[in-house]
Amino acid sequence: MDPITLQNFTGQNWLITPAALAVGEPRPASIYHQKWLLVLSGVVDANLEGNSSAEWLQETVSINPLPLVAVPNPTTTGPLNWAISHYSIPRPPGTPGNNYNIVFSLEPGGGLFASLSSIFNQNQSINSGFAVNTWRPTHQYNDVDILTNQSVNNIFTGINVDVAIRDTDAWILRIGYNITLVGTIHFIKAPVIF
Repeated sequence: MDPITLQNFTGQNWLITPAALAVGEPRPASIYHQKWLLVLSGVVDANLEGNSSAEWLQETVSINPLPLVAVPNPTTTGPLNWAISHYSIPRPPGTPGNNYNIVFSLEPGGGLFASLSSIFNQNQSINSGFAVNTWRPTHQYNDVDILTNQSVNNIFTGINVDVAIRDTDAWILRIGYNITLVGTIHFIKAPVIF
């Protein structure tokens, strides 16, 4: 079964900064090779209703707080666009979403976390339950950077979270997340939909 994509974020925070070099590590050959530390946190609406007071409803939800094209302004909104503007990273010709998309290519590792942020149980609670069982990165995508013509691997496309709910009038309303990543910023040909 495909995950349920959650897209209504009730709160989003981010931090992006150049990743420090280790002692003796060579400087990046260009700004396109710069590694970044990216932290994404927030809360997303889930609105999942239990359907049994005897069985757990198991669902997988997908959360991607780093969309390909930021709304309302695709050139200034979000951490990748902020870093591109703040550090004067040259963009390809055209506009994001039409001519190219901005992606984050992951280095190995990273820290992921998801938890219940809001639950509700209407009327009397009879053997109700709520759970976030596990989380993991979603399938990662590979492409080619249109400026450098280099392969771009492990493109971040979000996280999948396994949740469970029990009781016919119980709801998981919101899920909180905290994602810490290290990687590089790339421009790939548009459109690509994750």
